Amino acid sequence: MSRAVLWDLDGTLADTAADIALTVNELLDHLGLPRLAESRVRAFVGDGARSLIDGCVAAAGGAPAPAHVAWFMTRYRAFPCREARVYPGMADLVHGLDAPQAVVTNKPEAVSRALLAALGLGERLNVVIGGDTLPVRKPHPAPLLEAMAQLGATTAVMIGDGPHDVHGARAAGVPVIGVDWGIGRPDGADVRVADAPALAEALARYGVGRYR
Repeated sequence: MSRAVLWDLDGTLADTAADIALTVNELLDHLGLPRLAESRVRAFVGDGARSLIDGCVAAAGGAPAPAHVAWFMTRYRAFPCREARVYPGMADLVHGLDAPQAVVTNKPEAVSRALLAALGLGERLNVVIGGDTLPVRKPHPAPLLEAMAQLGATTAVMIGDGPHDVHGARAAGVPVIGVDWGIGRPDGADVRVADAPALAEALARYGVGRYR
């Protein structure tokens, strides 16, 4: 079997920041707190829903509470794809790669699956390890290793936009390609790429080819 491809979701496959910020601000409206600019919300994305909501509520002057996370998740599950979009070239790459593929994200699994389906990627990316699939999430290596196990792969390459992707890949013993168009900074990645053609070239160097 060829090398598996493990994708991060937010900031790698899709630009989801606008939807996340929209739902965060709906929560802040509900709590009677001031809204946050999308740029401030982005700073809290990447380490799971609780970290996101606790950070945003505190930044708006409120007190974090589990009920706030639950409110956000209920709303976001209902409307995961109001403004989200796939980054240029990513859909063609996902559908064209001759390799087993999975998504390894810190976003909850159910929301991730709903978002991937809405973006037209769910059928091709049907192995999804979310932030709540296992007791641990990235940068722990277990989510990457679980994705590889479900794919039946013994080797893989991780693609992501942030430090959790880099550190998770290092811990799992797989190379990592960092994308420079996302929310985070993939410092320490083995390769950094700026667009889809460069990503395809980097994958080819790791032995991942294309159907067409």
